[in-house]
Amino acid sequence: MKKIATIAALCLAATLLPASGAAADVTGPPVLNAPVFNDPVADSGVPGTPSAAQSAVMDQLIRLIRAARPGSEIRFVNHQFSPGQRSTEVADALVQAHQRGVQVKVILDDQEDGSNDVITARLRGALGTDEGAGSYVLGCEYPSPSAVNRGCIGRNYLHSKFALFSGIEVNGTTHGNVVFQTSSNLSDWYLYNSYNDAMTFTDAAVYTGYRKYFDDLREGRKRAVNPGYFWTTPTGSAYRATFFPRVQSSGDPIANILKLVKCRYQDEDGVYRQTDIRLVLTHFNRHRLAIAKELTRLRGENCWVDLVYYKSSDGTGNADATIRAELAKTVNGRRVQVTPCRFAVGSRSVVPHLKLMMTDGFYDDDITPRVYTGSANFTHLENADDAQIRISGRDVHTQYLSYFYKVRDTCRART
Repeated sequence: MKKIATIAALCLAATLLPASGAAADVTGPPVLNAPVFNDPVADSGVPGTPSAAQSAVMDQLIRLIRAARPGSEIRFVNHQFSPGQRSTEVADALVQAHQRGVQVKVILDDQEDGSNDVITARLRGALGTDEGAGSYVLGCEYPSPSAVNRGCIGRNYLHSKFALFSGIEVNGTTHGNVVFQTSSNLSDWYLYNSYNDAMTFTDAAVYTGYRKYFDDLREGRKRAVNPGYFWTTPTGSAYRATFFPRVQSSGDPIANILKLVKCRYQDEDGVYRQTDIRLVLTHFNRHRLAIAKELTRLRGENCWVDLVYYKSSDGTGNADATIRAELAKTVNGRRVQVTPCRFAVGSRSVVPHLKLMMTDGFYDDDITPRVYTGSANFTHLENADDAQIRISGRDVHTQYLSYFYKVRDTCRART
């Protein structure tokens, strides 16, 4: 089946993906050191055409690629990359960047259903597959997808979704060390059916860490899977990156964060306040029960804990029964506020696809708000190649908080 899908993809690639000019309607500069969020509910009014709100994440990516300077480098990694209203334009932008002298290096998951084959064929035709060249596109299943089934480092799949830019020009100013990290894969489903975020920032240490991670993905696919790969970039700035997989028995890094939260604290004016913890998740299963236990404990200690999760089509949830049972517990008369989310807009279902946790209050030794986001679901730590970033600071937290309320309140009103 995989071979047949690949042959079909090669035949269709040229007709489904125009070589140039497809992204003319995406104008303006990319944002830097700030998040962007999509809104799948904000229809354009023209069937088959996304609104700017629906395509905000992919448009940001297109703008970044188009801003890459000749002689610079783009490193691009994604899990699912299929033809679509904006995803095709992302592929075109990558090809056009290569044609104007940007080195474009791409690693994609080898989707078993063939969903990446059309884009992969297009990129192979333009970029080649020689990893010693300036540009190339590679898959994790080395030497052949028909021979192996794995991620580049993790044992099951490549789930990361990021892009790195060594040099972009925005309004006449050159910016280096640019990291784009998103929850979004690339197909129409991520325009019309799911909520997603993307954070774009400049940070030399974190950019260097992502470059190492990219190189490790490229080389790791030639070696045995490594469930103990986990590491983080240094502390000391507003940004810190974490890279997976991680050995399950080594402890849960999210649970470890929550263990350092205190629910009652004094603010800068000496006023006692309550710490808030908010999450929007795609998958949350029994392998991460330690997180759910920490959330119920903290709610019992009078933290505010508010969680939204992707409700599966069978009505149970992508938070499995073990997690739902833990979150339903009452501790000291208090329960976590839980919002399962799935609602209809016309004939389509809308769900959150975020992997988001926010803390606002006391953590470790300070009261700086933090946002944790990226590609990593709250599932088995050993299975997937993933990246997560921590962003410290009130400004970004405030922007995420506004989006959290929008997602949660829409879900509560319409589910």
